[in-house]
Amino acid sequence: MKGQLLCLPCTVRTAYDIAIKATDDEELQRKVIVETLKWLAANPNLLETGSPEAFHTYVFRLAQKITGNPDPFKPLKDVSNEIAMRVLHVLEREVRSKDFKEAFRLAALGTICGNTIDFEVEGHKVSAENIEGSLVNCLKGELAIDDVSKLMDVLAKSRRVLYLMDNAGEIVFDKFFIKVITENYPVKVWAAVKQGPILNDATMEDANRVKLWEVAEVTTTGNDHIGLKMGESSEEFLGHLHAADLIIAKGQGYYESMVEVEHLIRKPIAYILRAKCVLVANELSVLQQGNVVKVVTQNSIFQI
Repeated sequence: MKGQLLCLPCTVRTAYDIAIKATDDEELQRKVIVETLKWLAANPNLLETGSPEAFHTYVFRLAQKITGNPDPFKPLKDVSNEIAMRVLHVLEREVRSKDFKEAFRLAALGTICGNTIDFEVEGHKVSAENIEGSLVNCLKGELAIDDVSKLMDVLAKSRRVLYLMDNAGEIVFDKFFIKVITENYPVKVWAAVKQGPILNDATMEDANRVKLWEVAEVTTTGNDHIGLKMGESSEEFLGHLHAADLIIAKGQGYYESMVEVEHLIRKPIAYILRAKCVLVANELSVLQQGNVVKVVTQNSIFQI
């Protein structure tokens, strides 16, 4: 997904949010913002050559370097994991009350509800205090794009699934969805988290905290880049990408980065996300905050 004009102020806002989480030193906070502005000014063609997730990755790495804080979002990630584990029983109870297809749809929706635990998206505000209420309310929502039946069809033809994890906290709901998948389809799931901290994306520390290994083989992307960055990925991760029959990609970062390279991946991709950014919503032709399960197969080696 190409960068657009709104990405410029969004990147500056992100620089500010990261800076104040990384340090209490106002001079260092100012330096993060100033250096971000300098970088944007020095690269007038950035919107033509870059993408939103790449902009935010650059700014996060810049803030790490300037402040010396390697993981500014760690406190929020820890809180997200704890709250998600506390409210998971709500989803489990609702799923048990449905027939299989509706239970599967609700489990997928539950992972999107987990996706509302996101602290760095333009126009989307959530605090640690209101996460529990927002997750519970989200389970009552609908899907603006509902390709759940297509996803079920692809799963029936698959044996290896690569599940690309998004945020901490959210992975609690991903774990539950993976359990639903593996209990009903003859597939093996590899779950990929980030190699190192990047915003509030899940890392191996988060995966271990929620015992993700109970339902999937856990691996990393080999990098600390938002979304998919094949040029920075490990050989192991690329091997999983190549071997997968289906890729489940969680969150806006993966959508933003993968939509441009679907023709290279040539595998069925299930994008599961909430369109919190207006640009992503427009790209998907849904209203902002729309819940999305979108399956892409036209560039894959088989059709459903």
